[in-house]
Amino acid sequence: MHKAMQLRILCPNCKTGQLSLESKADGEIHCTDCSASFPVKEGVIGLLPASSRQRSLSQSLMEWKPFIEIYESRWFRKGPGFSLISGISFDREYEMIIQAAKLEGDEILLDLGCGSGIYSRSFAKRLNRGMVVGLDLSVPMLSYASSRARAEGLDNLLFIHGNALDLPFPENEFDVVTCCATIHLFPIPDLLRVLKEVNRVLKPGGRFTTAALRNWIPGQLSKKFVNRYYQKVGTNYFHPEDLESLFQQAGLNNIECHHAKRYWLVMSAFKP
Repeated sequence: MHKAMQLRILCPNCKTGQLSLESKADGEIHCTDCSASFPVKEGVIGLLPASSRQRSLSQSLMEWKPFIEIYESRWFRKGPGFSLISGISFDREYEMIIQAAKLEGDEILLDLGCGSGIYSRSFAKRLNRGMVVGLDLSVPMLSYASSRARAEGLDNLLFIHGNALDLPFPENEFDVVTCCATIHLFPIPDLLRVLKEVNRVLKPGGRFTTAALRNWIPGQLSKKFVNRYYQKVGTNYFHPEDLESLFQQAGLNNIECHHAKRYWLVMSAFKP
């Protein structure tokens, strides 16, 4: 059975029925229980209504087409400038995440806050017997990600417009959850809730990996700086121990820090 047929997506309307994934073609998918319908447009399953929510500067940037177009280029994530700032190249970071996630090729993986699909597509190529689900709040990012995935012929990659605070999946659904280069966009109270959702949808023994902005300022000054910066821009910075504490509060353990240089962290944890 194809992994996509094994994936269970809960209906946001009734919370008990599942959405049929017999076809990922544009149109609609329906709940097996309440018959609610949800649009599929440009390869993206829309589980959220149109929103006029207030966005931070960072969130708005993630929906700005010119930025999306250069996001994966050498002018940003895959360029020498970002590598210099983060102390690690994108390719090395990706391999570090792969090793931390212990991927064998047949896992079902959730890429939370998948953005342009920069990680999702690489995961899908690695998991040739598995399945990758990319979930994000930004429709423009998801449209770009889906377009790139279709151009690359990836049929084991599914994109969902959904909310990380209320993941549309049952308990124990995923072998691996990743949240790379996105986790710092959540306010701290929301982030703990997101991590509890991650713990809920992971299978026992499942792995969680993340890459995030590192806070390099020591002491109380760092807390004031981060709080003020988040209020202005909408981006957090973390000490490794900050994320370790949040992981533990969410019920994750066996926490490791794989990279903590300059402005970048790579960390992992397990669900007991």
